[in-house]
Amino acid sequence: MARSNPAGIVAMLAFAGLLGCLVASAQEKVAPTPPTGQLDRSVLPPVAPAFKGKIGPNYKESTPDFGPALAVTAPEGAPNVLVIVLDDVGYGHLGCYGGPIATTNIDRLAASGLRYSNFHTTALCSPSRGALLTGRNHHAIGLAAITEAATGFPGNFGSIPKSASTISEVLKQNGYNTMALGKWHLAPYTAYTSAGPFDRWPLGMGFEKYYGFLGGETDQWAPLLTQDNHFIDTPTRPGYHLTEDLVDHAIADIRDQQQANTGRPFFSYLALGAAHAPLHAPKDFIAKYKGKFDQGWDKVREEIFERQKKLGIIPKNAVLPPANPGIVAWDELTDGQKNVYCRLQEVFAGFVDHADHHLGRVFAALDELGVRDNTLIMLVSDNGASQEGLANGTLNTDRYRNYFPDTVEEMIPRLDEAGSSSTDPHYPMGWAMAGNSPLKRWKQDTHSGGNTDPFIVSWPAKIKDAGAIRNQYHHIIDVVPTILEASGLPVPTSVNGVKQMPLHGASMAYTFTDGASKSRKQSQYYEMLGSRAIWADGWTAVTWHKKDTAWEDDRWELYHTDVDFTEANDLAAKNPEKLKELIALWDGEAKKYNVFPLDDRRYERVADPTRPVAAVARQQYTYYPGTSILHPLAAPQILGKAHTITAHVEISQEGAEGVLACSGGEFGGWTLFIQDGKFHYVHNYLKLQEAHAASVKPLSPGRHTLSVHFAPTESHLKPDYFIGNVKLFVDGEQTAELKGIKVAGQYSAVTGYGLLIGRNTGTPVSHEYRAPFAFTGKLDKVTLELK
Repeated sequence: MARSNPAGIVAMLAFAGLLGCLVASAQEKVAPTPPTGQLDRSVLPPVAPAFKGKIGPNYKESTPDFGPALAVTAPEGAPNVLVIVLDDVGYGHLGCYGGPIATTNIDRLAASGLRYSNFHTTALCSPSRGALLTGRNHHAIGLAAITEAATGFPGNFGSIPKSASTISEVLKQNGYNTMALGKWHLAPYTAYTSAGPFDRWPLGMGFEKYYGFLGGETDQWAPLLTQDNHFIDTPTRPGYHLTEDLVDHAIADIRDQQQANTGRPFFSYLALGAAHAPLHAPKDFIAKYKGKFDQGWDKVREEIFERQKKLGIIPKNAVLPPANPGIVAWDELTDGQKNVYCRLQEVFAGFVDHADHHLGRVFAALDELGVRDNTLIMLVSDNGASQEGLANGTLNTDRYRNYFPDTVEEMIPRLDEAGSSSTDPHYPMGWAMAGNSPLKRWKQDTHSGGNTDPFIVSWPAKIKDAGAIRNQYHHIIDVVPTILEASGLPVPTSVNGVKQMPLHGASMAYTFTDGASKSRKQSQYYEMLGSRAIWADGWTAVTWHKKDTAWEDDRWELYHTDVDFTEANDLAAKNPEKLKELIALWDGEAKKYNVFPLDDRRYERVADPTRPVAAVARQQYTYYPGTSILHPLAAPQILGKAHTITAHVEISQEGAEGVLACSGGEFGGWTLFIQDGKFHYVHNYLKLQEAHAASVKPLSPGRHTLSVHFAPTESHLKPDYFIGNVKLFVDGEQTAELKGIKVAGQYSAVTGYGLLIGRNTGTPVSHEYRAPFAFTGKLDKVTLELK
């Protein structure tokens, strides 16, 4: 009797299933094959090719065709693509752009490719990233400002429409593997939950893998991380830093993809937190810059300007404009101010240097894999250097978000800590002015200092003019059409059944081989937080809008930027007709791309209490241990409102300790925990004071309800804070009270350290314990009741 072969039976069954699928596929209606025999890639996903085999009564009389079942392949010779996004790095920061920071690896990248001297962005984080990934103007995709500042108008819904598919989605459906790492900042604030919706998270926008942080910034030493479609706990290994972690994952993803040997190209999007606040860097990188900026921001700005001329980054006849309004001359500062400001600039420089060091590891990995030659690398910053550190800088960015910035006197005793995990620093805007040299103003502004950025392209297989500079005017919306042309792909007219809006950008690929040709871009409008500008055929009209002033009082300036790169010579009075022409052009573009209504609010947009949140309005909410963090903007808003938080616990005979519930971190927030047998509540007001209450007696073994009730008594604006009273209850009986505690208007609204049950990941809200201080007893649930 013949012995059965289980493996053979399984194989036969699998083949039978495949044959059935092929027969079914052959019977489905399919689009005719294009005359050239090539796949029609204008509609995504592409229609499966018709079955070209022969189906007979049995397999011996049939001819297979695996074509309809195979994955789409990229066009022949399509390059790998690596897009690197730096954050808040100005035009004059990088060494290869004349900057004072050692960026050896980025400089080598520039030496192997091209530097663009006239490249522009939107002047802010989310808008630039959305424009970069979609190839459309930022208002047209609902990103007038950051996603957390959505206002409920089409130009600022804070959510990219499906009619503007990302380059990652297009490449994925054309045979690429796609992976994203680092800062996202493109999900609607209402999607910052473990329930999504996930369609605007990276995996919903064309990426197959994701590791990074969803919001606009995060603590580099203790980040709030997301992997694919779920939040993960903060890494706790000694010496951890997010930049190193992101690069580790970027290299691992590329190696994984390459060792599969599928022949598919990859698209890797690596968006570092560097150098957005908080400015966090290892001590040895900060120490490299000790004393390097003692000459002050005026002199450093001049030095950068002169190096830029020598490098050919700017015209030799360029004029350095006067210092930005509001910047005090370095020589007029006190010694205390100089010490604080220099230290914060040293931290910033160390942060950028550290990022460059780890980017060098990515480039080395591509060399080791033998794929560097046909990898198109693009490196860009999302906007100009940031003014958000205000006049003095800060060691706690949540303070200026609550309109209560640090003073120099407060920072002096803590300067040695700057850049460490005990600080959340930003540098003064005077250094941002120097970092944007030789351009006017900063991030958030439509003058060139806000929207002119370094842009480097390297592609050894195609770019032979290594180390050259390109002067053509281009914008971040031009990146997508450039990648499509380089990959041999058309602009899709439909993606996943949704008709696509046209691309707004123009390909830059012609500049890879032709440095002398005229820019193929004709015009580009700008609007950010009420300020406006437009460039057209070498001329720029621009107006800076002062917050809370009448729009009709804004004064427009006019520059012939083809010959006045630094916007030093205002021609508005001499050429009013040209100015009028450009203002009219701006108005037409604004109407076309959903710019109106203009809005000059800043942090007020983020803190708008009338805007919907993810949580459905209820009087009571219930939360459970072992669950994900809930972003402050997605959670019920309780700061300054009467509320009661109750933890339902069970204490064993051996006792229990740990965090029951918390929100925030080292730089502000609140926490409920058990320690030394007692029930504790701490409110950390911006790391300035901790209000602490605890039960009088230790908790006995058994079940308990542990509650804290907050009742507001006062409300204040600018600085934004509340005054209120707190009562602690154990099993319904009051056991402690705090009167007149201060509560900030917001904590971690940008970093995202929100409500967490049963542990305190990230930085500790209170130094009464070490994070994560997970609860060791039984925690059934935590309820939140709004009064």
